[in-house]
Amino acid sequence: YTDKAAHQDFARVVLVTAANSAYWPIFQNWRCLVERYGLDYAVIANDDKAYADLGRDRALPVVGTKVKDMVGWGNIKLDYVGWNKMMNVWLIMNLTGLDVMFTDCDNVFLQDPFRVGVSLGDLIRAKKYDYIYQPELSKHPPKGYKSPGDGGNTGFFYTSPARKPLQIQQLFDVVVKKVASAIKERGHGADQNIFWQIFNEMRKAKNASMFGFRCTRQCGKQPTCQSNDEEMLDYCDMDPVYHPTGWMDGDKYLDTIVTYHANYATNTNKIKKLEKVKGWGFWNDRTKECKSR
Repeated sequence: YTDKAAHQDFARVVLVTAANSAYWPIFQNWRCLVERYGLDYAVIANDDKAYADLGRDRALPVVGTKVKDMVGWGNIKLDYVGWNKMMNVWLIMNLTGLDVMFTDCDNVFLQDPFRVGVSLGDLIRAKKYDYIYQPELSKHPPKGYKSPGDGGNTGFFYTSPARKPLQIQQLFDVVVKKVASAIKERGHGADQNIFWQIFNEMRKAKNASMFGFRCTRQCGKQPTCQSNDEEMLDYCDMDPVYHPTGWMDGDKYLDTIVTYHANYATNTNKIKKLEKVKGWGFWNDRTKECKSR
């Protein structure tokens, strides 16, 4: 939040998204919504024009490969964007000790996701979790659905170094290095696939020296093994009913949806999904201003 004194529970949480010049209209649409709720944010600028347009007080420069194009899943340029994301998240935690709430800018905030009573906000406010992830489901889950905890979308997640800084930084360091080596050796390396491959390998290996954590505990349930608290990764999933990913019939659930992630579509096709859930049209490209409510 911009007013950190009024929102003490989130005073040490930085909201981060990513953009480049090709995704500029999608970013501006996202920005117009988050500013309505008084949210402060930083932007990973994936190309020089985005960095210049954002300005130094808002933009985070990338230390990896810059990408100026609008690219979809399977394109190596998207893998570079994923590496830039993970690297910047690691840098923020390492250099500032702040918690990071990362979101893709095609994940629109239809309501304030951090307010009391909303899944994501309540999970962060509990201050019990080192990682909070978004389950990736193509449709509304059945009643009583429980996420298995072995996969999710890395375009919307929260991570905190507050409780176990060295361990969570080490986990992200492993991810950053693995994505880089995959791109170099195989010519591709999607951060989402690699993050969860490492996460699940960590749960099996029970090797804190390798991953930072020995065991995991999902949403306070029975842990995967026994360890001291420092080597226990506490994580939980945000409720997909509040935070869906790309449902084709998302417009049926506008009474409960708080955020909407336009997955299962590429590039400008994402706009059609956002329009369907009333998550598009908040930026006036002609006047270069956010539209009034």
